[in-house]
Amino acid sequence: MRHPAHPCEARSAAWSGAMTSGARFGPNGTLAAPAADGTIRAKEICLTDTRPAPGLRLDENLAAAWLTHALSASTRIKLAEIGRLVPIAAGEVLMREGDPTDFLAIVLEGRVGLRVRVPERGQVTILTVEPGDVVGWSAVVPPYRATSTVVALARTELAYFEGPTLRDKLTKDPELAAELYPVLLSAVARRLEGTRLQLLDLFSHRWVEPW
Repeated sequence: MRHPAHPCEARSAAWSGAMTSGARFGPNGTLAAPAADGTIRAKEICLTDTRPAPGLRLDENLAAAWLTHALSASTRIKLAEIGRLVPIAAGEVLMREGDPTDFLAIVLEGRVGLRVRVPERGQVTILTVEPGDVVGWSAVVPPYRATSTVVALARTELAYFEGPTLRDKLTKDPELAAELYPVLLSAVARRLEGTRLQLLDLFSHRWVEPW
């Protein structure tokens, strides 16, 4: 984890995102139906202040996640050596659109919403990410900036990897890079398809609250 010179303080976000019909990925990586109706307010946090969550070892969690279960055991162990388990409370903001992406994470429990700012409509939820899928893939793709705002929609546990550390590991370990990059590329391809479907819905003017 990154340790800033000064403690990072949690900040309350002054906004509550506008929402449309939220496409989401199910636990097997396929597109799932929209979530139940409801609303959620967001507050901003600093992940550097979190502590590891109890339970399985990180490599065991990676073996159980659909995104990383096909990786070799040695690759999962390498990732576990530079990662940690991080619990996130519902409503907390993990990253903001346009800000530097400091980490890559895999959702192990709970779910998070991806929001983008749409002119004259404010924050719109375009996708929800379910257990097993990735958040913060832009941490390994220049210019390393978030493409959306990420908000925890329920209590969530992440397998958390600091961006600079992960990039350094991928640069120095070709075998790790050869296994991990195709997995991430596949996840991004699914993400783009889900986002495309959601944007088609958004501009069709069918306003359905997803939660």
